[in-house]
Amino acid sequence: MLWARMRLPLVLAPLAASAALAATGCGNDETPPPDTTTPGPALGSEVKSYPRHGISFRAPAGWNLDDGQAPLVATIATGQATIAIWRYPRSEELPNSQAELKAARDALLTAAKRRDDTFREIKSAPAEIAGKPAVQIRARETIQGQPRVVRSTHVYADGAEVVVDAFAGADDFRRVDAEVFRPLLRSLRLQAPQGAP
Repeated sequence: MLWARMRLPLVLAPLAASAALAATGCGNDETPPPDTTTPGPALGSEVKSYPRHGISFRAPAGWNLDDGQAPLVATIATGQATIAIWRYPRSEELPNSQAELKAARDALLTAAKRRDDTFREIKSAPAEIAGKPAVQIRARETIQGQPRVVRSTHVYADGAEVVVDAFAGADDFRRVDAEVFRPLLRSLRLQAPQGAP
């Protein structure tokens, strides 16, 4: 579950070539350093498929995509925006009805507040993602010491809880959410995993 689980460290690689040029002082001394914090736009999208996890989606082209180690499926990042996709196998009965989804949402919110005293809910509700029952939460929280706006989506299907955590700085969240986060969620497809993840 989101926030109840420990996120893997997400390290954004610096632009080594640009940094090397800046360090040598070549060219114009007034040239500003490259902006490595503002999330770049999606340069189209491409289908990424993880059959062992039963997950596929359209990833933003031009963003860095790294495969993860279970339960982490993949991370996709640019600047200070990140999408982390997880698949947690569940042995208990998964929430399905509106009442069960509301109870799952309440449990997620309680865990989030307990884990991060800066957590502030913006909006949360049961939802349907990829034709499956889900819970969506938007909130402000602190991730690796930095304030972020998060769209966290928990989808219950095929004996697992699939979590898509998408977050960015407050100044960039609305744009990146519209251009990348929500389109990726609309493209999400789930099926039974092929073999053990």
